[in-house]
Parts: sequence; C-alpha cells; structure tokens
Amino acid sequence: MSANLDSPSSATPLAQSSGAQAHRRQHGNPAVARRNKILVVVVLTSLLLFATLNVWLAVRRPTLPDEVEGVVQYNNLTNEVVTGPIDYDLHPPAGGPHAELPQLCGLYRVQVADENLVASLATGVVWIAYQPTLAEDDVEALREAAQGELDVILTPYEGLEAPIVVTAWGRQLTIDDPLDDHIATFIAVYRNHERAPLVDETCARGVGLPAP
Repeated sequence: MSANLDSPSSATPLAQSSGAQAHRRQHGNPAVARRNKILVVVVLTSLLLFATLNVWLAVRRPTLPDEVEGVVQYNNLTNEVVTGPIDYDLHPPAGGPHAELPQLCGLYRVQVADENLVASLATGVVWIAYQPTLAEDDVEALREAAQGELDVILTPYEGLEAPIVVTAWGRQLTIDDPLDDHIATFIAVYRNHERAPLVDETCARGVGLPAP
C-alpha cells in the first residue's frame, strides 16, 4: 500500500517548521532582541555619562574675567594706516595709527618697529615686550609661555619701565615675574578681542622673520 501523502501525520513536521519560522519572523529572535536591548542600554548610558562629564567640566572650568586685574585701558584709539615713523605717546604703544603691514606673529630676539606691531595689535594680536636686560632664564620662561600660542608676538623693547609689558589693542599690563599667571590670563581674555578694529584680519601676512 502506498503512503498517503495527504495524511495529517506527514504534513505535521513541515507545518510546525513553517509555523516556527513565521513566529520568529513576527516576534524576532529572542537572543538578538536581548543583544539589541543591551546595546541600547550601553549607548544610552554612554551618552548620559558623556553629558554628565561635560557639565562637570563646565562647572569646574574657570570663568574668564571681562578685564584682567591691574590692566590699564586706552579707549577711543584711532585706526589709521600711515607711512613713515609715528611718534607714539605711549611706549610700547597700545594702539593708534600704524603701518599698512602687521608684524608677523612669533618670537623675536631683536626689537622691531612700533608701527608694524601696532598694525598687528589691530588684528587682535597680544604683544609681550620685555626689557633687553632681562635674565636669560626669564626670557626663556616668556618664550615657553608664548611658544605655540597663535596671534602672540614676543620681543625685547628698550626703555620699558617694568620688566615685562603685555599689550593688546587698548589694553596694557605691566608684570614683574615672567611666571606670573596674569600673562596667560591676559592672552586668553584679550587675544582676538572684538575691540581690535581689524580682528577679522590676520598677522600671518606681514613683515618680519620670527625666530624658529
């Protein structure tokens, strides 16, 4: 007698297999679902930790002052391009008329022209000037403070009343100690400040040959 292909017993395995596959397609593989849940939890936890860390760092980050303690302000400075030498009332000058080309940013071992340095100040540069008689160790400390800082110029300067004078457009601070934290604060507060009349320009195009 031939087997009855249409009998319920012969159709049951195929029906069960098809039903299980349909169930898995409908409800998903439980193991995969568990992995997906774990992945979601890990991602959400990482995002929460990242957000918490950012908030913690923001709270701990010191707030920069609007003005640095002890700074002298010079307001209503003119911004004129002139040719030839300029007789500045302040030495080193903190702004005013200047040459067309700024001094290239960087470190200098010799004094450079005020007219070009004021042109650099107009672009938002911070200028660190020091007495030529300053001890070499102190000069090296200033070089380390300025090295790698964008839009900073370091030069010796004859006739300074203080060992170090830090200048931005319209702002100037005298400093005795090259390790004084006020130098870094001055750079952070006043570099590329909106007060500088040509802040959208750069000192990367100008005159001079900074020391390596």
